[in-house]
Amino acid sequence: MLVKLTNQPLDYAWGSTSLISDYFGIPATGQPMAEIWFGTHDGSPTPVVGLETSLHDLLLARGKEARLPFLLKILAAEKPLSIQAHPNPEQAIEGFARENAAGLPISAASRNYKDDKPKPELIVALSESFDALVGFADPRLISEKFAEILEVSRSEKLTAVMSGWIAQLGEPDGIQKVFLDTLSSSECDEQFISELVDAAEQFPSLVDLISHLTTHHGLDRGIISALLLNHVSLSKGQSIFVPAGMPHAYLSGLGVEVMIASDNVLRGGLTPKHIDKAELGKVLVFEATNPAPTRMKKLAVGLEQFDIPTTEFNFYRAEVGSNNLLVDINLPGDAVILCTSGAIAVSNSLGEREVIDKGEAAYLSDDARVFSLAGNGEAFIAITAK
Repeated sequence: MLVKLTNQPLDYAWGSTSLISDYFGIPATGQPMAEIWFGTHDGSPTPVVGLETSLHDLLLARGKEARLPFLLKILAAEKPLSIQAHPNPEQAIEGFARENAAGLPISAASRNYKDDKPKPELIVALSESFDALVGFADPRLISEKFAEILEVSRSEKLTAVMSGWIAQLGEPDGIQKVFLDTLSSSECDEQFISELVDAAEQFPSLVDLISHLTTHHGLDRGIISALLLNHVSLSKGQSIFVPAGMPHAYLSGLGVEVMIASDNVLRGGLTPKHIDKAELGKVLVFEATNPAPTRMKKLAVGLEQFDIPTTEFNFYRAEVGSNNLLVDINLPGDAVILCTSGAIAVSNSLGEREVIDKGEAAYLSDDARVFSLAGNGEAFIAITAK
């Protein structure tokens, strides 16, 4: 089976009013356009073009009860998303069962686990730059940053608290102590955050980040927590993988995101939503990381595979043109193909064919052995692993 997919943008508050419409030519709604989902997740059912049904309901009618293990998204951030982390498989299963047993409604604001799945994810930049906070920085670098801030600070309270943090960062579990302190310490009030912001904005390396965070989130505690994380700027075409337990926050830019189809999010700042500090502390992996763009494996001219540690699906980037067709690509499982530029003709070994323009997607079922791509454009492909 081969069908064309479309969907409407979700209007989360952090979304952009222009990035998706400008890039894909999708009419602007006048509201933030944050994400467009392609998959079988109930969070935003994906309509099948030409049929009055969702992809999930169509697959059920065809006898496919299992949902797609992945979710493919277009993501556009104008404001910083919350600092957050996602559970590993064991934590997701245990947490979902625990909250069900407690009778907590799925829609409850205090709910942490909406399903029993983990949520590792990959973001690929479509805009010229995509900024994010990803993973804890090296404690020595954090200490140096704090020491620089203290050099220009005239606040006794700020000096006392941050000096204590610098001492703690020299301990084996220093990152954990300091991060949890930024979430819960009574000393980290608005006056403290204001004085920290004033000092941090005196440094060229911090002023843009701090200004962006305060513009959209005021004197939120997450501004302190953000100083513990790596600030990453991806160029167009670069990507980064976020495993379970890694803190992160997308700050600005347009991208394609793929993940295991889950909605489990533990938040830790830069948000008015529920923050479960104790549960977040269990999920986070308090280790310093040095995030780098994801490696790519070239499979053929115009076809690359993302090197990501997921067993549920594989992810690819394809580029076709007048001098390059991609013919008879192996199809080991169900797939979703998202066109991000130009127009691409998708065909399979069953003789089916659909043309998808940028911003549109196609679903291919695994009853075909292979598929081919022609036309002129770029696409991203998620395929269920067998």
